[in-house]
Amino acid sequence: MIRIIATILLGLLLEPAVQVTDPTPEDLLEGAIKAIGGEHASESLESFKLHGMIRLPDGRPVIEVDLATFTGGKVLAVQTFVGIGQTRFGSDGSTSWEENPSSTNTQVYKLIDDKTLSQKVKQLNWIEWLTKLPIQLEKMKVQGETEFDDEACWILHIEGEGKFDSGEQAFFSKATKRLIGRQTIEHTNNGDAIVNIYFRDWRPVGDLQLFHTVVFNRDGIEVAIVFDTIEVDSVDERIFELPNAVIKLRDKK
Repeated sequence: MIRIIATILLGLLLEPAVQVTDPTPEDLLEGAIKAIGGEHASESLESFKLHGMIRLPDGRPVIEVDLATFTGGKVLAVQTFVGIGQTRFGSDGSTSWEENPSSTNTQVYKLIDDKTLSQKVKQLNWIEWLTKLPIQLEKMKVQGETEFDDEACWILHIEGEGKFDSGEQAFFSKATKRLIGRQTIEHTNNGDAIVNIYFRDWRPVGDLQLFHTVVFNRDGIEVAIVFDTIEVDSVDERIFELPNAVIKLRDKK
């Protein structure tokens, strides 16, 4: 009996170790989409609406955010700066615009291009940024593992769009498969600063599982966007109609 046990143990010791390989970018994105409810649940959305508040480290509210999107590239965003005023931007799917207060307390409209609109939407709608990540697949590379926001994660590097854009890192939880954050480099006159972005407070929204808090950490200073309302397929499409001032600007082109 002892000889049999020794033979089994020796065989186990001599058995070649199983090689654990890093996942591919496709693996990470597929897992993240499944973790929020699956490709069908995310792609079948007709409209999306959220309301939230940006707060300083001491909890003071500074900007109230309302954002609505609809299939066909329609979007409307309103940012209310507490005690100061309001800005808006939007698109009816073909014409994009923004509205800002002037020094004379009047509202000024101007047309913006699609790239500017996309950048503005991405600053507020991190959920859409997640669902559109597969578009950048050829620019991605898995760079091993690390700990991010107290979770063991895979690191996904996404290449930048120019020589002054070093790209960003996305972090995927090994346990939940969720995309739990990003890291970017902010270029300023005082040098480069690392900005960590954390996606927290995951809760169900319809058939989806979505984060309700986004925390920005720059040099140890944290600012958070807390979404108290996230709704799907409840937006009235009429809200995306162009303001009269924007129609006049469009017709002058």
